[in-house]
Amino acid sequence: MEEKQTHGKRVFLLIALIVAVFIIFALRLMQYQVVNAEQYKQLAQSGYTSEQSIDAARGEFLDRYGRPLAVNQVSYDVIINEAYIPRKMKNTVIERIITLMEKEGQTWIDTLPISTSEPFVFLNETDAQKKQIETIKTNNKINLDATAQVTLDNLLKKYELDEMTDLVTARKIAGVRYQMEVYGSSASTPYTFSKDIPIDVVVKIKEYSQQMPGVEIKETTSRRYVDGSLAPHAIGVVGSITQEEYNEENQKILERIQSEHPDWTEKEINAAYQEQKYGYNDVIGKSGLEYAMESELRGERGKKKITTDSQGNVLNTEIIKQAKPGNTIITTLDKDLQRAALEGSAAFLEQAKKQYAPELGGSANRVSVVAQDVKTGEILAMVNYPTYDLSDYYTKYAELSADPLRPLLNYCTQGIYMPGSIYKPVTAIGAMSAGVIDSSTTIDCKQVYQTGTSYNPRCMGLHGPINLQYALMVSCNYFFYEAGTRQGIDNIAEYSKQLGLGVKTGIELSESLGHISSPEYFQSAREGSNEQWTFGNVLQSAIGQLDNAFTPMQMANYTATLANNGVRMSSHLVKSIESYNLEETVEVIEPQVLNRVQADTEVFEEVRKGMLRASRDTARGTARYYFADYPIDVASKTGTPQATGGDDNATFIAYAPANDPEIAVAVVVEKGYSGQRGAPIAKAIFDEYFGFNDKAEEEQEKEEQTNQEGQSNQDEQSGQTEQPLQ
Repeated sequence: MEEKQTHGKRVFLLIALIVAVFIIFALRLMQYQVVNAEQYKQLAQSGYTSEQSIDAARGEFLDRYGRPLAVNQVSYDVIINEAYIPRKMKNTVIERIITLMEKEGQTWIDTLPISTSEPFVFLNETDAQKKQIETIKTNNKINLDATAQVTLDNLLKKYELDEMTDLVTARKIAGVRYQMEVYGSSASTPYTFSKDIPIDVVVKIKEYSQQMPGVEIKETTSRRYVDGSLAPHAIGVVGSITQEEYNEENQKILERIQSEHPDWTEKEINAAYQEQKYGYNDVIGKSGLEYAMESELRGERGKKKITTDSQGNVLNTEIIKQAKPGNTIITTLDKDLQRAALEGSAAFLEQAKKQYAPELGGSANRVSVVAQDVKTGEILAMVNYPTYDLSDYYTKYAELSADPLRPLLNYCTQGIYMPGSIYKPVTAIGAMSAGVIDSSTTIDCKQVYQTGTSYNPRCMGLHGPINLQYALMVSCNYFFYEAGTRQGIDNIAEYSKQLGLGVKTGIELSESLGHISSPEYFQSAREGSNEQWTFGNVLQSAIGQLDNAFTPMQMANYTATLANNGVRMSSHLVKSIESYNLEETVEVIEPQVLNRVQADTEVFEEVRKGMLRASRDTARGTARYYFADYPIDVASKTGTPQATGGDDNATFIAYAPANDPEIAVAVVVEKGYSGQRGAPIAKAIFDEYFGFNDKAEEEQEKEEQTNQEGQSNQDEQSGQTEQPLQ
């Protein structure tokens, strides 16, 4: 009886417990559905909230007078936002956008180093691709000896594409999936599938948007070049950031934040780093000022909050932080001078082919020319010809990179050339400063310079007793052999450095140092050989031969230093940094003195007189045809340095006005044969700078009408000029 009562109590308690649970559930449901119904309805509708970055417009480039060089234009990118793609539809959506792009003749980003057609092979032409292949295999636990087919099979399985029978299509989808994985595609970081697509394709993609959830069009900016062939080496190019650049640049940002804020906590540093770091979809400067001024041009990303409902429909977009565009760079370049240098170089090479035999300069094939402001160091023009168009850089890259003349290389800052006789002012200044010659010193040019050895170099002329001015005018080797001998190689090398040769110019771009002829360099360059420094090497060094080799940028800086009485200014391409809309000046680049040459003003004046005579003397001046009757005084020096391959180069330096210099110019013509060949290119720049173009055109028309003949061909180093280009 007692057991039955106990059992009944247990059943009652169990029933009571069940009833209580149901009552609690009922009350809770009533709270959800009746009491707090509106609140929970709003929560359900509010859906998912995510944050996305807003790209900042890149800063632009203008010339010194505010005329555009590289500006921005509206463009459209295709992005894939994974947050809006149902997981099982990811490959389907990617296949649909690929099909549409192929139909419209468009391309997309695909760096997977496996061919897109059968038989599948690795694309391993570059070191970067080889490293990429190794990384793919390592990250996916694939044998390092695996073939491209085996590697692709593993990726297809990873991306759930292994059931597809169309392997070519599967490979294309895998390429996109790989890109999305590498670039960290997520809800907060949409993946850029294709950049700068035409507006008609934008319309097509929007038409099919319902079939491709997550595929969106992003309005952004891209570079527009007003004249892409005018200054490509100065401006440079931009491109998608690489994995290596991503790591390097972000490390720099982190280190800079840590250095600027040593008292910050790790959390504060990380927050700032996340704000400033590069994303995998970012564009970055690759060369020229685009690279050098990256931190100023980049700008600051903004941020927006996106709210979607449970179906993925956007309910609200809120700007949390406005993007700040990058700063605009006012360059020191003058578009008119740049064009004059470019057209002058092109015209010279074209005419030289017609007028001269190949072995006498008709095979001249490249010109590098730099014009610098004497007082400030500002680069007014910097031209390499043949050139290329920035607008064609990526579409014609294979053709440009295969061109034997290498138009992509900035020879003004990276090409090094023997200077030849334009180096003689160095020897002159060194000798006068050492006190071994002065303005009244006379040296008897006997043509053959006797050394007492088997090496007895010759001068190209028999000039007799001459002083420094006359020696510069006729470019007498004999005089400078003796001037070099008297002062010694160490003094010559020292004044080379002081005058700006073989040292950094200060230019913002990457530049080669070149090298100064000296016993130390001679031995280091010939390590392992039995060659020894000799007295004859001093003679060759004194006239700009042997191991002397410098960039055209250094030659221009050197010329400006001669013009500036030994005050060497830093060469630079940036005049100022302005806010994007030009409403605020961020920084003005002030002229900077790099050094002052240890020589009296009188020394530079003596050299100036000799260089002026080279231009003005109507009988013997080496540049007399171009500047003897010029409206202003031009101080100049020609050079015909030896070059490998048998064809001599032509070098030419000049500054004007001679007695109150404003602009200095250096010209190098490869295979130019004679130093005077650079003079017409420098003249084209002076004509533009001093406003003589109209007058020059009138004179040319008059000359053509009267069919006047130029002066006869004569050699530069004998103190005579050749027939000018007609």
